Amino acid sequence: MPRPGHVVAVASALALLVPTAPAHAAPGDDAAQHSLRRDLTSENFYFVMGDRFENGDTGNDDGGLGSDPLVSGFDPTAKGFFNGGDLDGMRQRLDYVQGLGTTAIWLTPIFKNKAVQLEDGPSAGYHGYWITDFTRVDPHLGTNQDLTELVDAAPARGMKVFFDIITN
Repeated sequence: MPRPGHVVAVASALALLVPTAPAHAAPGDDAAQHSLRRDLTSENFYFVMGDRFENGDTGNDDGGLGSDPLVSGFDPTAKGFFNGGDLDGMRQRLDYVQGLGTTAIWLTPIFKNKAVQLEDGPSAGYHGYWITDFTRVDPHLGTNQDLTELVDAAPARGMKVFFDIITN
Protein backbone atom coordinates (compact mmCIF):
# COMPACT_ATOMS: atom_id res chain seq x y z
CA MET A 1 0.00 0.00 0.00
CA PRO A 2 1.52 3.36 -1.02
CA ARG A 3 2.18 5.90 1.68
CA PRO A 4 0.20 9.22 1.51
CA GLY A 5 3.39 11.23 1.06
CA HIS A 6 4.36 9.05 -1.89
CA VAL A 7 0.99 9.60 -3.58
CA VAL A 8 1.33 13.38 -3.29
CA ALA A 9 4.89 13.31 -4.65
CA VAL A 10 3.93 11.12 -7.63
CA ALA A 11 0.82 13.22 -8.38
CA SER A 12 2.89 16.40 -8.26
CA ALA A 13 5.51 14.96 -10.60
CA LEU A 14 2.84 13.83 -13.07
CA ALA A 15 1.21 17.28 -12.98
CA LEU A 16 4.50 18.79 -14.12
CA LEU A 17 4.48 16.55 -17.18
CA VAL A 18 1.02 17.65 -18.37
CA PRO A 19 1.31 20.24 -21.13
CA THR A 20 -0.35 23.56 -20.42
CA ALA A 21 -1.80 26.17 -22.74
CA PRO A 22 0.60 28.93 -23.71
CA ALA A 23 0.18 32.16 -21.73
CA HIS A 24 0.13 34.20 -24.95
CA ALA A 25 -1.31 33.46 -28.36
CA ALA A 26 1.13 32.22 -30.96
CA PRO A 27 2.31 34.74 -33.58
CA GLY A 28 -0.15 34.88 -36.45
CA ASP A 29 -2.94 33.55 -34.25
CA ASP A 30 -6.17 35.49 -34.90
CA ALA A 31 -6.64 36.02 -31.15
CA ALA A 32 -3.29 37.83 -31.02
CA GLN A 33 -4.49 40.22 -33.72
CA HIS A 34 -7.58 41.19 -31.71
CA SER A 35 -6.22 41.32 -28.20
CA LEU A 36 -8.16 43.21 -25.55
CA ARG A 37 -4.85 44.20 -24.03
CA ARG A 38 -3.76 46.75 -26.59
CA ASP A 39 -1.84 49.83 -25.56
CA LEU A 40 -4.35 52.60 -24.83
CA THR A 41 -1.88 55.45 -24.40
CA SER A 42 -2.52 56.72 -27.91
CA GLU A 43 -6.31 56.92 -27.42
CA ASN A 44 -7.97 60.32 -27.02
CA PHE A 45 -10.58 59.71 -24.34
CA TYR A 46 -13.74 61.75 -23.90
CA PHE A 47 -15.15 61.22 -20.40
CA VAL A 48 -18.95 61.36 -20.29
CA MET A 49 -21.33 61.50 -17.36
CA GLY A 50 -24.43 60.45 -19.30
CA ASP A 51 -26.93 62.41 -17.22
CA ARG A 52 -24.98 65.62 -17.72
CA PHE A 53 -24.25 65.38 -21.45
CA GLU A 54 -27.29 65.57 -23.75
CA ASN A 55 -30.99 64.85 -23.28
CA GLY A 56 -31.96 62.80 -26.32
CA ASP A 57 -35.23 61.44 -24.92
CA THR A 58 -37.26 63.49 -22.43
CA GLY A 59 -39.55 60.49 -21.92
CA ASN A 60 -37.01 58.80 -19.62
CA ASP A 61 -36.13 61.85 -17.50
CA ASP A 62 -37.92 60.61 -14.36
CA GLY A 63 -36.84 57.00 -14.87
CA GLY A 64 -40.48 55.93 -14.90
CA LEU A 65 -40.80 56.82 -11.21
CA GLY A 66 -43.10 59.84 -11.43
CA SER A 67 -42.72 63.56 -10.96
CA ASP A 68 -41.70 63.75 -7.26
CA PRO A 69 -37.94 64.49 -7.24
CA LEU A 70 -37.57 62.76 -3.86
CA VAL A 71 -38.80 59.54 -5.50
CA SER A 72 -37.60 59.80 -9.11
CA GLY A 73 -34.43 61.77 -8.49
CA PHE A 74 -35.19 64.03 -11.47
CA ASP A 75 -34.87 67.76 -10.85
CA PRO A 76 -32.99 69.67 -13.57
CA THR A 77 -32.80 72.72 -11.30
CA ALA A 78 -30.74 70.87 -8.66
CA LYS A 79 -27.15 69.83 -9.24
CA GLY A 80 -27.46 66.80 -6.94
CA PHE A 81 -30.31 65.27 -8.96
CA PHE A 82 -30.83 63.79 -12.41
CA ASN A 83 -30.80 66.51 -15.07
CA GLY A 84 -32.02 64.56 -18.11
CA GLY A 85 -29.02 63.46 -20.17
CA ASP A 86 -29.14 59.94 -21.55
CA LEU A 87 -27.60 57.36 -23.88
CA ASP A 88 -29.77 58.43 -26.79
CA GLY A 89 -28.40 61.97 -26.43
CA MET A 90 -24.86 60.58 -26.42
CA ARG A 91 -25.55 58.58 -29.58
CA GLN A 92 -27.06 61.64 -31.27
CA ARG A 93 -23.90 63.64 -30.53
CA LEU A 94 -21.30 61.08 -31.66
CA ASP A 95 -20.36 63.19 -34.69
CA TYR A 96 -19.63 66.14 -32.40
CA VAL A 97 -17.51 63.98 -30.07
CA GLN A 98 -15.66 62.48 -33.05
CA GLY A 99 -14.99 65.99 -34.37
CA LEU A 100 -13.04 66.73 -31.20
CA GLY A 101 -10.52 64.07 -32.20
CA THR A 102 -11.93 61.51 -29.79
CA THR A 103 -11.01 57.86 -30.34
CA ALA A 104 -12.49 56.44 -27.12
CA ILE A 105 -15.53 57.33 -25.03
CA TRP A 106 -15.36 56.60 -21.30
CA LEU A 107 -18.84 56.42 -19.75
CA THR A 108 -19.54 56.79 -16.05
CA PRO A 109 -21.57 53.81 -14.78
CA ILE A 110 -24.84 53.45 -16.70
CA PHE A 111 -26.37 50.54 -14.79
CA LYS A 112 -29.55 50.71 -12.70
CA ASN A 113 -29.00 52.81 -9.58
CA LYS A 114 -30.80 53.64 -6.40
CA ALA A 115 -32.67 56.73 -7.62
CA VAL A 116 -32.53 58.80 -4.40
CA GLN A 117 -30.79 58.69 -1.05
CA LEU A 118 -32.42 60.77 1.67
CA GLU A 119 -29.69 60.34 4.29
CA ASP A 120 -27.34 63.33 4.73
CA GLY A 121 -29.66 65.49 2.66
CA PRO A 122 -31.46 64.19 -0.41
CA SER A 123 -29.50 63.51 -3.57
CA ALA A 124 -29.86 61.27 -6.60
CA GLY A 125 -27.76 58.57 -8.25
CA TYR A 126 -27.24 60.55 -11.48
CA HIS A 127 -23.50 59.79 -11.31
CA GLY A 128 -24.04 56.04 -11.57
CA TYR A 129 -22.08 54.90 -8.53
CA TRP A 130 -25.05 53.48 -6.53
CA ILE A 131 -25.57 50.42 -8.75
CA THR A 132 -28.35 48.01 -7.77
CA ASP A 133 -28.54 45.92 -10.97
CA PHE A 134 -25.56 45.28 -13.25
CA THR A 135 -27.78 43.72 -15.93
CA ARG A 136 -29.97 46.75 -16.72
CA VAL A 137 -29.30 50.27 -17.88
CA ASP A 138 -30.64 52.83 -15.43
CA PRO A 139 -34.07 53.89 -16.76
CA HIS A 140 -33.12 57.57 -16.39
CA LEU A 141 -30.44 56.96 -19.03
CA GLY A 142 -32.46 54.78 -21.39
CA THR A 143 -32.69 51.08 -22.12
CA ASN A 144 -30.36 48.19 -22.82
CA GLN A 145 -31.29 48.68 -26.49
CA ASP A 146 -30.14 52.33 -26.31
CA LEU A 147 -26.81 51.12 -24.96
CA THR A 148 -26.50 48.56 -27.77
CA GLU A 149 -27.19 51.27 -30.36
CA LEU A 150 -24.54 53.58 -28.86
CA VAL A 151 -21.91 50.83 -28.67
CA ASP A 152 -22.71 49.73 -32.24
CA ALA A 153 -22.57 53.30 -33.63
CA ALA A 154 -19.24 54.34 -32.10
CA PRO A 155 -16.89 52.01 -34.07
CA ALA A 156 -18.34 53.27 -37.36
CA ARG A 157 -16.77 56.61 -36.36
CA GLY A 158 -13.49 55.03 -35.27
CA MET A 159 -14.31 55.23 -31.57
CA LYS A 160 -14.27 52.65 -28.80
CA VAL A 161 -16.58 52.70 -25.77
CA PHE A 162 -15.28 52.03 -22.26
CA PHE A 163 -17.33 51.64 -19.10
CA ASP A 164 -16.47 52.94 -15.68
CA ILE A 165 -17.79 50.49 -13.12
CA ILE A 166 -17.76 50.11 -9.38
CA THR A 167 -17.72 46.59 -7.99
CA ASN A 168 -17.63 46.96 -4.23
